[in-house]
Amino acid sequence: MTLPTRRIGDLTVSSVGIGCMPMSFPAKLDDREGMIATLHRALDLGVTMIDTANIYAPSSSTMGHNETLVAEALRTYTGAANLADVLVATKGGITRESGGVFGSDSSASALRAACEKSLICLGVSQIELYQHHRPDPTIPYADQMHALLALKEAGLVKRIGLSNADDVQIDIAIDILGGPNDGGVVSVQNQYSPKYRANTIAMQRCTELGLAYLPWSPLGGASQHAEVGSRYVDFAEVGNEIDATAQEVALAWLSQLSPVVINIPGATRPATVDSIVKSATLKLSDEQMTRLSNTIPETA
Repeated sequence: MTLPTRRIGDLTVSSVGIGCMPMSFPAKLDDREGMIATLHRALDLGVTMIDTANIYAPSSSTMGHNETLVAEALRTYTGAANLADVLVATKGGITRESGGVFGSDSSASALRAACEKSLICLGVSQIELYQHHRPDPTIPYADQMHALLALKEAGLVKRIGLSNADDVQIDIAIDILGGPNDGGVVSVQNQYSPKYRANTIAMQRCTELGLAYLPWSPLGGASQHAEVGSRYVDFAEVGNEIDATAQEVALAWLSQLSPVVINIPGATRPATVDSIVKSATLKLSDEQMTRLSNTIPETA
């Protein structure tokens, strides 16, 4: 199967990727081989976008766990996929303390330290796509962007992505770093799903600028992904019409909202990868898209 493709800056990647965060949930720690098999399945099926982050780890003392898992999966892969075509994106800017407390530190020194550790965990000399994980409320956003620019100028990262950024912050970042055609910001990773649609303006801005838009938790998160069809009956009904699951319909709907969308749902089983890949081949009619877009999101 040849997957459809989309652009991230100067790169062409598969129109769906794999979000690796759930692979580092505590419940999955005893199944490292299964997580690696899941990533190998994605590579075999033509997925060329892998999303990780330094804080995807079971505890504060194991920061980088997910990055090392991704690195191991790539290192041990023996299939037919060309690994030179695979984009691994990671993130920095969120801190993690003992007791599960999360914070932010996007000072120049903290981002530099986080980036340097990610380089070690991933086993690379340059990160292909480094995403600013979350704005730091204690530092002017422009200063945070200049800290990212310093990483790029130092050769530690090749491309910059944003995460959890609104349209105003996107414009600030573009002013400082440049856009996708200037070797600057190439992507924005914000929450978007049938459940959560508050980032529509940011998605529209990305479409205007040609920035890849990577919806996180596109199925509502780990606790609700299995309930898409029951919470949003229209998605299940459309699935019955086209022989697909409600989850596959949700991903197809997101993909057709804008040509810059690249879904990165989480996966911990090869069968889930198969479903994600299938979603990339679905075509929804205009009537189905309107029906799904008019579905009232739940607030709970």
